[in-house]
Amino acid sequence: MSHVVRETPWCVIDIDTGAGSIFLQERWFYVWKCKDGQPAWTVEEKRNFHNRADRAIWATWSFRVKLRAHGASAFARKFKDCDIGINFDIRWVLTGGHWTVTVTKIPADQQETSFVRWNDRQISLDTNDVNERKRTRGGRDYKQFPVAHEFGHAVGNTSVLGRGDEYGADHAHKDDRASIMNVGNSLRVRHFDTVIAELDQMIPDTTFTVRAV
Repeated sequence: MSHVVRETPWCVIDIDTGAGSIFLQERWFYVWKCKDGQPAWTVEEKRNFHNRADRAIWATWSFRVKLRAHGASAFARKFKDCDIGINFDIRWVLTGGHWTVTVTKIPADQQETSFVRWNDRQISLDTNDVNERKRTRGGRDYKQFPVAHEFGHAVGNTSVLGRGDEYGADHAHKDDRASIMNVGNSLRVRHFDTVIAELDQMIPDTTFTVRAV
């Protein structure tokens, strides 16, 4: 079994050329903070937050897209008619993180404005971002895990790259409310543009496209 691995400033990507699968992992270095009046984080609370974030991201992003390989390489020829899956993962690290992730403990009935600063590799979250949140738009209800939305920014859906939040009044996809980068939980082909750009640099004579989401 052979692997082609690419380390980027924001993730590591591993293509298993034997199995025809892709693994993308972000290393998260946490900074744990508390809003005034909140007790200090316990080790159990930290583990619980990370595990819930990991599960929400995995459920929203992993194996939800079918990729195809094209080109003259042995890999592209072998898998040219096969759907290639991609698994997304976050790993809690104590050093060497791709991202510095600040998580603020807040009361259960409150929420803060979470964000991702792409150029600085900074993510800001709060304890309630691992809870499913309901928003009503145009008379319809949409559900979303905020941590999965912010992860979407961290995999390249950022205004820095000409992509980002899609709920703005002037955004081309503002009416696609079900989108994970809007207020919903659904993935779109466009959400993988940055990932595809990285994959296209990994195996000579090989490019990737999204066949279906």
